[in-house]
Amino acid sequence: MKTKRFSFLNKLFNRMFLLMSICIFVPVALLGYLSYEKSRNQLESVTSQLLEDNLRLNAYQLNNFFKSVEKESEKMIASKELQNLLRVEPPKTYEQQLGFINGMVDVIIQLKGSYELYVIPRSIDQYPNYRKLLTLNKLGPESDVFDRAYKLQRKGIWVHVWDENSQKPIFIYVRAILANNLEPLGILAIQIPDYIFLREMKSPSSFENYTFLMADHENNIISHTSSGRYNEKYVPRTDRFETEIELEEGGWKLIAAVPQKDISGTIEQIKKFTVWIVVGGLFLIAILLTLIVRSVTLPIHKMVIHMNKVRQGELTPFRFSQTSEDEVGQLAQGYNQMISGMTELLKTTKQMEADKRQLELQTLNHQINPHFFYNTLDAIKWRAEFAHENKIATMVMKLANLLRFSLNNGEEWTTVEREIEHANNYLDIELLKSNRTFQVFIQVDPDILKLKVIKLILQPIVENAVKHGVNEVPEGKGKIRLTAKRSERDIVFIIEDNGPGMRHEHALETKGLPEGEPHHGIGLSNVHKRLQLHFSSDYGVQVDTKATQGFRVIIRHPTSTDTI
Repeated sequence: MKTKRFSFLNKLFNRMFLLMSICIFVPVALLGYLSYEKSRNQLESVTSQLLEDNLRLNAYQLNNFFKSVEKESEKMIASKELQNLLRVEPPKTYEQQLGFINGMVDVIIQLKGSYELYVIPRSIDQYPNYRKLLTLNKLGPESDVFDRAYKLQRKGIWVHVWDENSQKPIFIYVRAILANNLEPLGILAIQIPDYIFLREMKSPSSFENYTFLMADHENNIISHTSSGRYNEKYVPRTDRFETEIELEEGGWKLIAAVPQKDISGTIEQIKKFTVWIVVGGLFLIAILLTLIVRSVTLPIHKMVIHMNKVRQGELTPFRFSQTSEDEVGQLAQGYNQMISGMTELLKTTKQMEADKRQLELQTLNHQINPHFFYNTLDAIKWRAEFAHENKIATMVMKLANLLRFSLNNGEEWTTVEREIEHANNYLDIELLKSNRTFQVFIQVDPDILKLKVIKLILQPIVENAVKHGVNEVPEGKGKIRLTAKRSERDIVFIIEDNGPGMRHEHALETKGLPEGEPHHGIGLSNVHKRLQLHFSSDYGVQVDTKATQGFRVIIRHPTSTDTI
């Protein structure tokens, strides 16, 4: 069931399997087809070459057979007994004819080899009794073969005739018997049955239906394994593979034929074998391809299912083989790192929200009705002026401005100019309320005075410089410097004093920020957290830990083009 779901739902598997199948199946099928075609062509070529070689060998055998018969005939016609017998005048009496016959029989018996031998005197009609004994009645004295043999003199003629008695063709070698002065004495005829010719030919054992036949110059069949086809017209057939070669005698040609089915049967076997090999190979490739593609797509498919769970809020790591070092493994590792990052980000966000709520609660807990503060401070200022205590009146006025800026109806944004003015008011109050004096230096880039910043980011730092810096040096020696400038896309505030510097127990691990008790609910750490809550971890409060003397704090705030 899982496999069925996988095969239908995993579109990546289907696409990869289809593309890889096309890339593999088509070349394999084409390779199988080309292999079959190559084998078929090579088999036909080898068969053709085999037939031609066999036919050439058999033609060589037949030509040698013809030559051996000619050599045997040369020995016969060179016989002195035969020539002396043919030089004698034709017999006139019966006794002379009988003597001629007995002499000729003795000579023939003496000369006869493996085949039937006939000797026909020049004037056969003058040997009536001898003529009756001749069975070579296929070629009579009136045959033009004898005249042609006499004209050729020292070369014989091969002829073929049909033997009614044996119902088979017979081959006859006819040659003139000449005296030393080339006077024609008679004809020598050697009669050979066609099975002798067929016996001389050897057929390949790999072809059961291999057939030999001989045809004359007019394409008439003169020798065939089936005697009934004698003298038929030879017509090439398309259902047989045929080849032929010219013989040296008689203008005859030797033809070899094998049925196409004998060759196509082997080709059909090759075809079936090739088909089975290709189909089996493709089936095996399909199985291996499925396993290979699944090994790649199944982890991705599982990862997609896990992503859907993550989308629903289930932030659990994706389980995969830790030993996998390929791209899929790296993808899974990166995916798990992303989930871990999301988990950490959610934790951080929750913590930051909790801190933000805590800061808001702290701010609310310390808020007092501003009208009550302002009315009370105005009363103190009026009484101080009435008592001619101008210093007290000034302190009260600055404190009122300080509180008014801090509360400001809950508004969180201000300008660089107002933020610096607020910090300066605090420093004036510190100078007025204590007996200790210190110097304050303020240097501000005029171009950033109207830029927006979140409020109450300088006063806690300045307060820290007074409390832990200039109060720790001799009277009149304390110095505080406030610098505000622009650095690329950020606003940078630098507050530094010439106090004893940061102590080891006040150091924090993150950005060198000193950890201390918040002043009126707003401390250094609160300023740092507020900046990071509003913007990112790239902004906040940073302590210059490299400073050998004094205390130097850098506040980085992003630049906004808006003004108030």
